[in-house]
Amino acid sequence: MSKKTSAEDHRRQDFSAANRVSRTEIPRGHRLRAVVVAPTYDEKESIADLIAAVLAQQQHVPEFDLHILVADGHSQDGTLEIVQRLAETSSKIHLLDVEERGIGVGLYKGFQHAIDWLGAEVLIEIDADFQHNPEDIPRFLREISRGYDVVSGSRFVAGSNFRMPFFRLTLSVGANQMIRMMLGLKGVTDFTTSYRAFTKEIFLKVSPESVAWQEKSFIFVPVFLVRLLECGARATEISMTEHPRSRGYSKMSYWRYILDIFRFAIKYRLGSNAPSR
Repeated sequence: MSKKTSAEDHRRQDFSAANRVSRTEIPRGHRLRAVVVAPTYDEKESIADLIAAVLAQQQHVPEFDLHILVADGHSQDGTLEIVQRLAETSSKIHLLDVEERGIGVGLYKGFQHAIDWLGAEVLIEIDADFQHNPEDIPRFLREISRGYDVVSGSRFVAGSNFRMPFFRLTLSVGANQMIRMMLGLKGVTDFTTSYRAFTKEIFLKVSPESVAWQEKSFIFVPVFLVRLLECGARATEISMTEHPRSRGYSKMSYWRYILDIFRFAIKYRLGSNAPSR
């Protein structure tokens, strides 16, 4: 049975390397544990269905032990209570109350918690509003099994289905072109989607100070992928479907997001946003 963990509990825990190894060591022959991290804030309308849809993929990936961690920004609509009740019924459902809003905070603290306390060997980030299709999870994990460190969903490769409004398409295309052009990065078509899988080993190579995880905008999403690639990740992309949100409400400030991307790209080109080594 899982239990709710707060950010304060997380801060009190010992994250030293020695303790991390002893807690997360996977016995020889054991299935790799893959933890899907879903950051949430006021997602009561979709979260129970998302959890069920994610765990339903276990049958398609028998070589992995699939879990889900909801990293909640202290929702006020009952999301916390819904996940807590579900966590009491299954050892595969986990809840971390990060106590503050922001996708970067939810994801980064969620990744840390999944590795240090849930034994995650592989992490998957997914939106909680069903804009991402949980049925793509087995395809992400297949590429991880083939030796990739990072597998990123892309809305711009063959086979993808991008069912978003025109302004979202324009924003996504423009943001990704800006990042590729200004950072000089090739081989990646989509930096701004938050549907990805990656290994514990490559995550631990990224300096926390280099990824802007405490920012309130969505800038963490593209910056995190840039930092993973800088760490030498062997990366690939897969096609994905992205649907318009059908329940709940969006928390994204689009103009702040595009401004933050522009600022990051400028600083990167000037050399002032280089990663800490």
